[in-house]
Amino acid sequence: MKKSAIVLLLILALLSAGCGSAATQPTETPAETETPAVTESPAQTEVPADEGGDTVVLEPMASYTANQVTVVEIGEEFIQTTTDVNDADNYENTINYVANQNTLVYDAQGNKLSLSDLKEGDLITAYTGAYTPAPMIMPPQYQAEIIIIEDPEAESPVYSCADTFIADEEGMLVGAGNTLALNMSDEVPVVDREDAETEAALENMDLLIFYDMSTKSVPAQTTPLKVVVLGSNELALANINMQ
Repeated sequence: MKKSAIVLLLILALLSAGCGSAATQPTETPAETETPAVTESPAQTEVPADEGGDTVVLEPMASYTANQVTVVEIGEEFIQTTTDVNDADNYENTINYVANQNTLVYDAQGNKLSLSDLKEGDLITAYTGAYTPAPMIMPPQYQAEIIIIEDPEAESPVYSCADTFIADEEGMLVGAGNTLALNMSDEVPVVDREDAETEAALENMDLLIFYDMSTKSVPAQTTPLKVVVLGSNELALANINMQ
């Protein structure tokens, strides 16, 4: 593999994170179901040395990047957000998101909404595809694939994670970013992008997971509250097969 390609993959891997911000997660949970250790580094994959003799170590790459931001303005071309609501006028804190009819919107409990439900001042988790091209401009501008309208006042927080899920050696579905593993059962509701129940296969598919408690492990294990089947991601699967 040429050095430039390896460096590109390394940059993408470092930028990608398939699950929502750890800032919204509780600081204390029952002993048997602790919160996800999302700040821990996943297992790493070593890439063979290139022509220069250098070895590059890559972390597992999630298929979606998540940012928790506050909506500043909803314009015709994009949604302006800030990473620091106390310094929203600071240009360096701005992230713009482009949304369209394909953008999925949910509330913090996993109920399907629409873009018209979004308003200025909302705290959101915005997901963008890690393989989706983005213009090299400042402030950064991304395509919003999924928007979760968070509820900071919720007594029972629900978290989200979007990623490509593949089966491990034991048959458990694990996200490509190695942050979340699913304990599935017949009671877990599985829906499509239109929020209709579906019996579609989950392996090797992009999934949006809503969950509350998970084990403190890498990857964290959880029984989902809801699973949304987003579709197949050929670029992600090709990258996974290269590891």
